[in-house]
Amino acid sequence: MRWLVAAAIAAGLIVGTICLGAAHAMAQENDLDSPKADAAHHKVEFENEQVRVVRWVIQPGDKSAKHSNPNNVSIFLTDVNGKVTTPDGKTTEIHGKAGTAAWCGPTTHVVENIGDKPMEGILVEPKGPGNAAWTPPPRDSVKTAPETHKLEFENDQVRVVRVHYEPGEKAPMHDHPDQVQIWLTDADIPIKMPDGKTQVDHVKAGLARWRHAFSHAAENVGDKPFEYISVELKGAPPATTANK
Repeated sequence: MRWLVAAAIAAGLIVGTICLGAAHAMAQENDLDSPKADAAHHKVEFENEQVRVVRWVIQPGDKSAKHSNPNNVSIFLTDVNGKVTTPDGKTTEIHGKAGTAAWCGPTTHVVENIGDKPMEGILVEPKGPGNAAWTPPPRDSVKTAPETHKLEFENDQVRVVRVHYEPGEKAPMHDHPDQVQIWLTDADIPIKMPDGKTQVDHVKAGLARWRHAFSHAAENVGDKPFEYISVELKGAPPATTANK
């Protein structure tokens, strides 16, 4: 299928099980912050004034220490077969597909890998209260390039867009606000900037990176589709001019 939207939504509900199963037991103590309380499995990928991005990896048969996560967008980089235990002792099995993205409220839990392969994911943790009055940039990607940019979900803090290009597919010049990109595939992409210059963007599956607001046109010149998740931070102003 061109867009696995139904599958993504279904998988997103499964991710939600992780969040909903633990939300009532959220602890605010700093010593339960995931990179501190469970440093063996959670690492800060990068952080700035708008967002913190945490990568987690759990090997087969291993389990995390008890830890807390704030509001976040959770993206599975691998298939996930795990068991979540909340502080009240309740357990829930979770099974999700690579590429799933979902919004999670504050949680406290222990996560165990009950599968036979490593589990890996990215947590995009927005800072601040969000912005209900946020508006997208003038040449919003979702409207200007609807064949390649699909709105997955949004709230006051983030807008999450799934970007997917089939071989030979291209998108016209469009704008992106400040965002975190999580790449699900490898890609080598010619990017045309508003000044007419072209540069090639080389990315690898699993890459998580910060991009300031920018404008570009893009094309998939390869022989395989490429895909990434764009988590747009609503605390930032919309893109109005091009930058890299």
